[in-house]
Amino acid sequence: MRSPRLIMLGALILILICGCSPSVPANTPTLVISSPVGAKSPTTTPEPPAPEIALVRIRLATTSDWTTLSLVAGATWLEHDLISASDEVTTAEIYDNHFVLGQPINRAEDSGSVEMITETLFSLLDSGRPLVFLIERGHIGSTTLDLSLFVEDEWVVVKTINWGDIAGDGANEFRVEIPPEQLFGEIDFASAPNWQMTDIEPVDPVTGMPQGTDGFAWWNDTIFYEIYVRSFSDSDGDGIGDLNGITQKLDYLNDGDPATTTDLGITGIWLMPIYSSPTVHGYNVTDFKGVNPQYGTLDDLKNLIDAAHQRGIRIILDFMVGQSSNQHPWFINARNPASPYRDWYIWEDDNPGYAGSWGQPVWFEHNGSYFYSTYSEYSPDLNLNNPEVNQEIREAIRFWLEDVGVDGFRLDSAKHVIEEGEIQANSAATHAWWKDFRPFYKEINPQAVTVGEIWEHTSINAEYLQGDEFDLSFEFSLAYEIVKAINEENADIVSEQVGLSYSSIPPLQFSTFLTNHDQDRLMDQLGYSTEKNKAAASILLTAPGVPFLYYGEEVGLQGEGLGNTRRPMQWSGDQFAGFTTGTPWQPLGFDWEYFNVANQNDNQASMLSHYRSLIQARNQHVALRVGDLSVVITGNDALYSIIRVSQEEAVLVLINLTGEPVMDYRLTMEDSSLAEGNYTPVAILGKGEFAPLLANSSGGFFQYVPIPEVPPYATFILQIQRDVPE
Repeated sequence: MRSPRLIMLGALILILICGCSPSVPANTPTLVISSPVGAKSPTTTPEPPAPEIALVRIRLATTSDWTTLSLVAGATWLEHDLISASDEVTTAEIYDNHFVLGQPINRAEDSGSVEMITETLFSLLDSGRPLVFLIERGHIGSTTLDLSLFVEDEWVVVKTINWGDIAGDGANEFRVEIPPEQLFGEIDFASAPNWQMTDIEPVDPVTGMPQGTDGFAWWNDTIFYEIYVRSFSDSDGDGIGDLNGITQKLDYLNDGDPATTTDLGITGIWLMPIYSSPTVHGYNVTDFKGVNPQYGTLDDLKNLIDAAHQRGIRIILDFMVGQSSNQHPWFINARNPASPYRDWYIWEDDNPGYAGSWGQPVWFEHNGSYFYSTYSEYSPDLNLNNPEVNQEIREAIRFWLEDVGVDGFRLDSAKHVIEEGEIQANSAATHAWWKDFRPFYKEINPQAVTVGEIWEHTSINAEYLQGDEFDLSFEFSLAYEIVKAINEENADIVSEQVGLSYSSIPPLQFSTFLTNHDQDRLMDQLGYSTEKNKAAASILLTAPGVPFLYYGEEVGLQGEGLGNTRRPMQWSGDQFAGFTTGTPWQPLGFDWEYFNVANQNDNQASMLSHYRSLIQARNQHVALRVGDLSVVITGNDALYSIIRVSQEEAVLVLINLTGEPVMDYRLTMEDSSLAEGNYTPVAILGKGEFAPLLANSSGGFFQYVPIPEVPPYATFILQIQRDVPE
């Protein structure tokens, strides 16, 4: 129900627009309104111009001890109403020309967040000038500004600004310019950051467990979700996420019913290390066949796998072929030169003296000898030239595939398996080891998938993907270029890389992602902009390859540096973000009270809704999963465009990588898999009237303009339907 205050402000808008009093017929020229304090009464004119005004809900949130918001140009605000403020605020005040929000400094230093929400009536001064806001803040924390309009009985967020930069001690300021049409124009849901899918019929949709389409493997029909178990969901209140917590949240990931749209829709899970380990990250393993007791039991894992399979979700485990913990019984024994385990690791009597492949120390002293480790003294490298070590590793793989029922493995540090002296990455021996390993696990389960972590350029990555080593490998180069293209507002950057990835690697056999557990969170890399994050998601989920999402990416988790990129999942605005009923093992991320599942769940303009729509589109349309790729020349750096064509369907993708509308563009493509003929575009995502497309004998087209304007950060996914003569 709308509040009385909102009704009053809405009536004021109607009075101003109509130029009449509520009690006077609309054709009466008299304009009678009460003036804000300190303002002059408007003069009466025979035919008053219709003023451009807008009622805007403003949400100002901060993790600093103080933040102010001022309107400095482009408009004035006529009326304010403070709707709500956090209980913890020390100040939530509205003055003539600015808002002030504050909290205790000790709470700010602990990353506490407060907010205030107002409803404000704006009057536009000059329709040709942007509105200019100034945000000022202390030298800690970050600030979020949401602007919403009331449309069809609900508030719709039309602009979000996240600002976390710090220039120095004392006051820091950030200038925000907003085009007037975003607040004063009619809301066009084609230009909104997110919108519902249209009722277009699915083509070869994924139902149940993905099986593969058009001759491709099941993983090409799959969207994976990377989970750090410790931080996803805590079922027992000890502050540490666990396997049962994931099981309880499976319906959020995929409820198993393709008819519903309230779940995320993922069909694969990558569990980061679940093994016994002395470290929180879990990559230093003490038992390759054991579950970390902090995460639960082996039966808990089996229950999770069974529940996931019932919902159409496969599960793969992180596995470390080349290293163990220095607390593993093997290494504890190997420290004795007379032990039969000595040769299970790599030892030298004298320090060889060379560094690792990125300059890191790799030789570590113990009792006068030196052992080799790619990463640290806590994770010594196994000697995979030793047949006994190979046998143990293979038995562990067999255990997880046969006895437990996992669906495959993400293979950590896969380029560092066997060193050849100072050649410590991508050695010939490493390639030979993986080639020998592949028939072993495929004999156990031909459908098991391996995903290699090859943190390299595309050309080197491709060497592992010729059909005799891995099934998939992560395309780090593409992830970098997606982020770079959006930050630099230059679509050519990502267009070139997606074409290179597609052409360099056997068809679609690479894994795409935006960030992972070893990198700064996407929100941080993209300047805390939800619009940029949505554009990145659009590129990822329409591109060829097998997409992986990092947990929380869909709601905007933040974090820079390895200590902060694996923070607890943000489920709600309740205590500890709904992650645990105890005390979280690590503090929550910034703005968790806003960037959480519950807060975004029913908001059609949210990041979560955007991800859901994109995943639903990919699951329902085969061309987005296994279609071939043609990169489209757009004639405008701001606009990214590709065409995907499968055996049954063709789609055209348009994504604006900037905050400005794109009108000066022409789509051109020399050739593609399209058959010659006339095509009618129909929206899978997006709204509008779209011009027909004429493909020539090579499947190409020249200077095609499907829609006159591509709004800021908008995504269009258009099914290109061939016209059939009657």
